[in-house]
Amino acid sequence: MRAVDRAPARLSRRASIGAGLVALASSGLYSWGGLAAGGLGLLLLLAGLVRGTTAAVTVGAFGLFVGAVVAGARGAPVLPVLVGVTCAVLAWDAGGSAVSVGRQLGREADTARLEAVHLAASAVVGAVVAGVGLGLYRVGTDGGPVAAVALLVIAAVLLVAALD
Repeated sequence: MRAVDRAPARLSRRASIGAGLVALASSGLYSWGGLAAGGLGLLLLLAGLVRGTTAAVTVGAFGLFVGAVVAGARGAPVLPVLVGVTCAVLAWDAGGSAVSVGRQLGREADTARLEAVHLAASAVVGAVVAGVGLGLYRVGTDGGPVAAVALLVIAAVLLVAALD
């Protein structure tokens, strides 16, 4: 009898890495602090996905989130900051899902449809919440970076709440 491979599911793992790379790029292009926090976050995310630990995935995604917030505080345009925050949350969600599916069903199980539906739903929720965050920013602020960071944090909290 062959042992079941409990490594993270492949599709969600790839999606998590892709979202992490986008989050890093969107914040790292505007701030050295954002690049440093996001780079460390991406390394921790990758370590969590290789080892199959949700704690490292969570801390890594938080690093990506902090990188986006730092870039916003340093005056990055609102849209890249929103993309960074949203992709950090998507990296966390997809990474956690990859680890969970791998533990429960094993890597060799046919989970492509399950993962694709989860990823699509998360992406839609992320896009809607980012759109609402952008709308709130455009309507409710005079364009100051401090207000942008506050509204983006609110949007990220709403995104996490919606995905949970």
